[in-house]
Amino acid sequence: MFKKLAYKIVLNDLSKCGMFVGKYDARNGKEDFMYGISTVMESIAYHVSDKVGDNFSDTFIKNMIASEDRV
Repeated sequence: MFKKLAYKIVLNDLSKCGMFVGKYDARNGKEDFMYGISTVMESIAYHVSDKVGDNFSDTFIKNMIASEDRV
């Protein structure tokens, strides 16, 4: 239980930074780098719970697409 709480705290803290939730400068940033961040963040989110992982994954991808559409 403590481990799950620790993952939740880390996820919440990292989610305060836009880059860690899929918001980035798509003009100057690399998409591949964002997929790497996505992989790590999804792993953390899925350690909290499957529902949190699914929600995080959906949000990250939506934010990434929106970032790319702004370019």
